[in-house]
Amino acid sequence: MGNKRSSELMLFRLFFAALCLEAFTIGITIYCPSQKLNWTAARLYCQRNHIDFVTWKVVHTSQLAKFLVGIKVKQTWIGLLRDPENATVWKWINVKSGTGISGDDLSQSSYWAHGEPSSNCAVVKEDLKWHSVTCSDAHDFYCSEKENTYHHNNSLNWHNASQYCKNESDGDLATITITNADELTKPGWIGLYREAGETWSWIGQQTSDYRNWAHGEPLTADCGSFYPGNVTWHSSKCSDKLSFACYDDDMVVVNENKTWEGALMHCRGMGTRCEDSLEPCTYLYDLLSLNVLSNYVIDRIYRATTDEVWTGLRFLGGEWWWADGKQLGDQGMLPDCPSQWKHCGTLSKYNTKNWITRDCSERRNFVCYKLFKDRS
Repeated sequence: MGNKRSSELMLFRLFFAALCLEAFTIGITIYCPSQKLNWTAARLYCQRNHIDFVTWKVVHTSQLAKFLVGIKVKQTWIGLLRDPENATVWKWINVKSGTGISGDDLSQSSYWAHGEPSSNCAVVKEDLKWHSVTCSDAHDFYCSEKENTYHHNNSLNWHNASQYCKNESDGDLATITITNADELTKPGWIGLYREAGETWSWIGQQTSDYRNWAHGEPLTADCGSFYPGNVTWHSSKCSDKLSFACYDDDMVVVNENKTWEGALMHCRGMGTRCEDSLEPCTYLYDLLSLNVLSNYVIDRIYRATTDEVWTGLRFLGGEWWWADGKQLGDQGMLPDCPSQWKHCGTLSKYNTKNWITRDCSERRNFVCYKLFKDRS
């Protein structure tokens, strides 16, 4: 992460208001690489060179949209995925662990374009082959009633068609077997829907292994893309090659084990070239100084290889101080007379409610924070 490529277009520094904690502000920088990749390859690029895909948890939607429109990007991958265990659920990628998905179901979000997200249902089309389409589309349909299959010239979405079959014929959308397949002579919904992953099931727990998919079907659109022109989400085929947006922040989680003093020296010895400045300059770093615990910071340190990480917290002259020279806001959070040698503060990946005092000579991972530009 932090390996910036000249072929990337850097948006600008976005200061996420929710992360403004007293004097501490986490700066978020968005990058739009020039190449187009499928969703999996794009995410791997983001994780290797930055932190991850952008999500709405770390970027302001309107600012991102304005930038992408300005550089004429019409569609871009974002960190949005269909739940592999429930085809109707969409969630953000799990930036904390770097794998899987997490958080609330986003399938009802107002950001989805009309008719999205696609939830796959099977319909017979004019070629009398089966096609996977959005369940909210309107089509005629087939109902099963006992051993019979009936076609209805009544254009409804898949769910309403199912309800019609239950109410009017005491059955459901038709389950197709090799026995009744010849009765499909017109376009219309059948009772097949995508349940999870690559699993397609028949409504009402009916069973049939018979399939008559058209060539290239069933289609899957399991990855989320963003259209900045109208600020909407779309479900897209993960194999499509699109532009994509990655993000970085001002923190660097260092997976090396050092004493507190060693960590301090490491951070203060770091420097990166300023890429958002017209004048030559270098960003300087320090051990993380953070007066208020932040869920964002807790998530960021989760990938450390030690359970706790050093912060810039140090007991000096009878007071707790941060490496940036500021006092701990609430001195009562930590002992006013810490036990011998436990004069340095850590943050745990698991206990997020308190700072922890440790022996400064212990070795563990640590967090550096980008401070300011040095133009000397």
